[in-house]
Amino acid sequence: MIAPIAIALLLASCGSLLADTKVVLLDSEAFARDDQKFLVTSTIPGDFTTPEGILAALLILGDQVANPKLTAPFSPKAISSTSGGKDALPLAAYYRGARLHKNTVIIAFSGEAMRYLNSTVSIQQVVKGAIEQTIRLHFPSVKIIKYEIDGKIVSEWDA
Repeated sequence: MIAPIAIALLLASCGSLLADTKVVLLDSEAFARDDQKFLVTSTIPGDFTTPEGILAALLILGDQVANPKLTAPFSPKAISSTSGGKDALPLAAYYRGARLHKNTVIIAFSGEAMRYLNSTVSIQQVVKGAIEQTIRLHFPSVKIIKYEIDGKIVSEWDA
């Protein structure tokens, strides 16, 4: 009982937790209308500054987005209608990190992430779109975003 209270006090005393981080997430109503602007900017709690931290926060805290109309497409519910949905974990469970080198960000995942990243075209648009637009929002000089799966860069996608 004391440990959770101590953690809560520690977190409450961190000033950076009072800041928000901009992210891009799905407006499912706009997506259903076939609106081209179905990815919308909002914020999640916390002040994250590195590609690795921003993506971890997006994947983990995406459901705490300030705009309640937006949806984080990183849970098994998002892929439940696909063949990859069975026994899937949230995409965050497969996330290994991200690194920035000049104008390129490489985002690393384990192979199970392909359930999300190499799914139907619409799921790929939503998942990769949210990830890539969030990265570019914070790092406008980024021109290339690559996905590393189990240590290998993926250059061809199905769907």
